Amino acid sequence: MKINKFLIFSLVISLFLVFAVGCSSSEDTSNPVDEDVVKVVASTSWTGVIAEAAGATNVTVLAPVELRHPPEYDFKPSDVQALIEADWIIMAGYEAFMNQMIEANNIDEAKIIRVTTTNTYDILVEQTRAAAEKMGTQEAQGQWELEFTDVMDTILERAQENDVENIKVLVHMHMQGFVRSLGFDVLEVFSADELSPARIGELASMNPDLIIDNFHNPQGLTIAETIDAERVELRNFPGPDHKTIIDLLISNATLLGVY
Repeated sequence: MKINKFLIFSLVISLFLVFAVGCSSSEDTSNPVDEDVVKVVASTSWTGVIAEAAGATNVTVLAPVELRHPPEYDFKPSDVQALIEADWIIMAGYEAFMNQMIEANNIDEAKIIRVTTTNTYDILVEQTRAAAEKMGTQEAQGQWELEFTDVMDTILERAQENDVENIKVLVHMHMQGFVRSLGFDVLEVFSADELSPARIGELASMNPDLIIDNFHNPQGLTIAETIDAERVELRNFPGPDHKTIIDLLISNATLLGVY
């Protein structure tokens, strides 16, 4: 009997030690801070890639990337929950669906980062730096900025080699920032709204070498057909083939023949 009691006691102690070691091991592995647990919710693919350029690594984009005009997205109940649970929310401000959810659910303004969405070097650097400062991701943003600078230097050099300052263009209002930054000779900027026959005739009479339109709400097709001019559609919002903002700008630059 004494031997049996001793064996039982030893077994209990052994099991206790195994359990204690196991618990200690689990606690140790959870101590390091994992940046991936910081939840960032972005309104569209555009603000999503800006968030990632700023250093965010766990980004959920609400408006499907396949939408032609993402700001017109109709939100789902799960999107509201995503905003509530997010550590940071990145948006531009013109997304009606975001404004509706934020106002209706009293989302904390302190965790909302509003960015200017214009795809020029200066603005993207400024906006990603500001977002990174709020999220505490300055180091990652700095690494992205170095890569972005190299790519933009290449694009600008190619634009200069192609003498774009002597290429006369008509440009969609939502593409003018990028196009002007490359040095094209912008004759006129046309609206994102449907153009009247009189306005089409006025623009066509300028005889541009190229019409630079916007994929998301194109308005330049009739002008191009009127004067048989070359026309390209650039994107502001990244599509399924664009993993980063750099991918998007390379794609647009390639369509313009400057990459």
